[in-house]
Amino acid sequence: MPIPNIFLDTNIIADCVVPLRRAKYACSYELVQKVEKGQFKAWSVDYALSETLGILKGEKEERIGTKDISRETLSAYDVTQMVSVIDEFRKTNNFEVFAPEHIPQAEIFDKVKSICVQATDALVLLSVLHLKKKLPNIVLVTRDDKLLVRGKKLVSTAHPIDFLPSCPTKCDSKSICRHRK
Repeated sequence: MPIPNIFLDTNIIADCVVPLRRAKYACSYELVQKVEKGQFKAWSVDYALSETLGILKGEKEERIGTKDISRETLSAYDVTQMVSVIDEFRKTNNFEVFAPEHIPQAEIFDKVKSICVQATDALVLLSVLHLKKKLPNIVLVTRDDKLLVRGKKLVSTAHPIDFLPSCPTKCDSKSICRHRK
């Protein structure tokens, strides 16, 4: 049986690299552990990694109480450490960063208008569609409920728990998760 191909949305990557999110969304972390073991081949795009870096920065600013300050409040060392976290994730076994062909603004606008709420979701969908030309059996994995439902019009979508036998026992959001099993 071929290894299933999955496309990781930014929230899945962030769930794995942000310590507080790793406990809160343990299904994402367990799914990436399965990728690491070779049960899945995972894909994403460079802007998802950049967006994850932004999430890391935002979490740190929130923790130190500088979230609402307009100027940069993190040291160069802090940012370098965060970049190294992203670089380490990039080295995950069976994970590749896919470089989609140029996506014209008109295509992004069309997907925002017809399917998505945010441009970042439109970029994710369009990237998955480009990858689907090479890998027809790709599944978009996200925890974004709107993207799960709306994206399904164009590509197969799934929540991380769909690839696990049951919810992780140490999941902090298990009691409130709509996808628990």
